[in-house]
Amino acid sequence: MIRQQAGTSLVLLLLSACAPLPFSGGPPLAETESCGDVIEFHNVASRLSANDGREMRQALQPNGSADDACNRLRLALLLCKPDTPFRDDAEAARLLTGFLADPATAQHPQRGLAQYLADSLVERRRLLADGQVERQRLLTKQASLEEFLTREKRRVQALTKELTQMKATAASLQKQVKAQQLQLDQLKSIEQDINAKELAVENPASGRKGKKAHE
Repeated sequence: MIRQQAGTSLVLLLLSACAPLPFSGGPPLAETESCGDVIEFHNVASRLSANDGREMRQALQPNGSADDACNRLRLALLLCKPDTPFRDDAEAARLLTGFLADPATAQHPQRGLAQYLADSLVERRRLLADGQVERQRLLTKQASLEEFLTREKRRVQALTKELTQMKATAASLQKQVKAQQLQLDQLKSIEQDINAKELAVENPASGRKGKKAHE
């Protein structure tokens, strides 16, 4: 309760501090001719907490009073401040559009500020839109790159599998070659034995002579 009362007091203090001030030596300005120190209001209001900002937003709602034009401008200043919990660009733009379109504010001293804020919001929306387009372009490019990398990964996996199969086939062929070489060596040995026996059968005398000479 104490915190809420403090927030309400701060809102009232801001509103009173930014109210129109009379010039010394002359009649006070009309409500529609000045909105006080709106820049100071902007600086202080931007430091409000979320709860105080909501109270300020409620307090500045147009209610048909003579100060509605200034309240619209103050509320737009409050809502278009970046990095605040109560920022609302759409509502700020609506308020500024109403302020600039109101014939009663055609000669308002703060009309230039209102126009500047409105133009700034348009530019901000454009930059945000461009940023979203660029972000979408980058996301599309990233998705395309990820798809390409996925395809390359699958291709490498397929090549790796094929290479593994080729290595296995080569190892199997090498074993077969060794086995066939062993069989070939055995066949050659058998062939040599057969040839030696055939030679002994064809020349038995030479075989006996060789035996006697040995004796």
